[in-house]
Amino acid sequence: MIGKVFYEKKLAWYYQDKSGCFLLEGKFSKTLKRIEEDIKNDDLGKARDRLHGLITTFPNELELRKKLGDIYFELKYPAMAGRYWYLEKNKTPEMINACIEFENSMGKDIDNIARALKYKGDIELLKGLELDLALLSINKVKEKLVEEPDAPIEGEHNWVIFGCLSIIILLFIFALVGVYTFFTWIF
Repeated sequence: MIGKVFYEKKLAWYYQDKSGCFLLEGKFSKTLKRIEEDIKNDDLGKARDRLHGLITTFPNELELRKKLGDIYFELKYPAMAGRYWYLEKNKTPEMINACIEFENSMGKDIDNIARALKYKGDIELLKGLELDLALLSINKVKEKLVEEPDAPIEGEHNWVIFGCLSIIILLFIFALVGVYTFFTWIF
């Protein structure tokens, strides 16, 4: 969990996980401050980009996803807001509508929804998360995320392997023909 606290008469950011509470200093704290400044200055594009970076660095922080969903909602992208609000525990009616729009944009396909969420965090965090049951497929998506984290698509890898092996075999054949031609030319 990320939050604010006053430390040594200054506003500081802290990060709390299973092992304890840590004050955040350096780039993370500066990035959070810049995000808040960008939001105050109505530069939501920069704030959005910075939040994407933080979510990549701290994937377990669902609060960052909520904040990114808020920004997308302000930017009038409800389907994108629904993507980042999808794992939110307590949803408002606007959040539920945005999540439904996100599901519709994914064709209500569980696999597409799970892939689009891009959740790279701790699976144990999802197992303990009680989600809002207002969305029909949310439990199925949660199960999909828990059971297959980053499952590769089989068909794509088979073609890559086949292509690489074909190139290697072709290079080997050309090398043999070249060696044979060289020896017949010399002798």
